[in-house]
Amino acid sequence: MRRRGGAAALLAMLTTSACTGGSGDAPAPAPPASAQPSPSPAGSAASLTAVQAAERDALAAYRGMWEDWVAIAATGDYQDPRLARHVSGEALSLIYKAVYANQRDGLVARGAPTYAGSVTAAEPAANPDRITIVDCSDGSNWLNYRADGQLEDNDPGGRHAVQALALKTSDTWKIDVLVIQELGTC
Repeated sequence: MRRRGGAAALLAMLTTSACTGGSGDAPAPAPPASAQPSPSPAGSAASLTAVQAAERDALAAYRGMWEDWVAIAATGDYQDPRLARHVSGEALSLIYKAVYANQRDGLVARGAPTYAGSVTAAEPAANPDRITIVDCSDGSNWLNYRADGQLEDNDPGGRHAVQALALKTSDTWKIDVLVIQELGTC
């Protein structure tokens, strides 16, 4: 069986596996947060509300997850501990398994997916420790290559709806649940 591009192969694996999170349930789609204040023009930490700071930090963990995933997938080193900086729980397990599967098959991913998550829910409202993030990630430019440098497959992948649950534990935000839907879902 041929494997599709980097994001497509990894995302396909996660799509079939990421139906449950640490609590046993995937985060349900949430309506947009009723009050999503934007950061102040000055952007200083002192001027941010608790909700703004939580959203900022959860989105930073989300971006960090993707950056680390791309770096690790490029080497195939599924034992690289850097992903744990931004990911925990089921999401961590799923991403490591996806990178391991590529490493086992002699593949590495080159390029990068696009991602631009946005917050749709923050709970509890006054001082959030759970943030739901949605995105439409495009893996068209994140492709798998064999050890000889040849492209594994010419299927460029595409766009996948993504939902992530960021949790705050001990003042650290990490992506704990990651649901990546099928190709063409956004």
